[in-house]
Amino acid sequence: MKARRLTGLIAAVFVVSVSSAGWGITYSTHYDCTPGRTTALVITNASDYTLEEGYVLRLYGPDGRLLQEVSGGLTEYESTVLLLNEIVEPADATCWGLAQVESSLLLVLGTWIGEADHWVAVINTGTSLLQSGASGAMVYWYSLNFANTENRRTGIELLNPHTEAVAGAVDLYDALGKHLASEEFELEPHQADYFSPEATFPIADTMWGIVDLRAAKPLLMVGEYFDADGALFDVDIADAPYYLQFPPEE
Repeated sequence: MKARRLTGLIAAVFVVSVSSAGWGITYSTHYDCTPGRTTALVITNASDYTLEEGYVLRLYGPDGRLLQEVSGGLTEYESTVLLLNEIVEPADATCWGLAQVESSLLLVLGTWIGEADHWVAVINTGTSLLQSGASGAMVYWYSLNFANTENRRTGIELLNPHTEAVAGAVDLYDALGKHLASEEFELEPHQADYFSPEATFPIADTMWGIVDLRAAKPLLMVGEYFDADGALFDVDIADAPYYLQFPPEE
């Protein structure tokens, strides 16, 4: 299990937004190429157009630093697979975070997250036009289930897909509805952060429930789920807010 920790309290998935700067739509996802992990990104052109510059892939480290940028062409309805471990090689403890694909084509993306000898999760996604400010929302609310019991563990990752900092707050509640903790955060552009409840809270039968997130802009929130032996068995994402809070009417 990763040793990353969200400051103060606190791997195939996507949130997609229209880029405010650039030449197309920006698709954002989590990737994990740390030792023992594998990520493969499948990019499909879901249109009958062909472009020699069909996409640009940018990989960011957890500190928001751009690690690598590659590009490629796509013919109509063509699919290509990018083995991210080869792109960020050599892999180390900082080879995880935000992956973004920018394209003027209509794309369908798939991400494969695996351990060294098997795939753990596969997520396929298309285009979502949710973007910062598009709906006039003041606060975006997300939630994920977590478990810190005898048989299950959870890691929670937050990713900022924007070119500006994003502020928010996280609350944790156990199965009985008890409020466990609350923490404000601010993520710098393209920065990622990670929290393992196991590192903070005791293992208990009722130590499971929800992670509730509110943020000023759309974010990517990833849940990594482990068994009692620390083996990853699933990766999930809150890729759309369950509630949009709007400014009060004047």
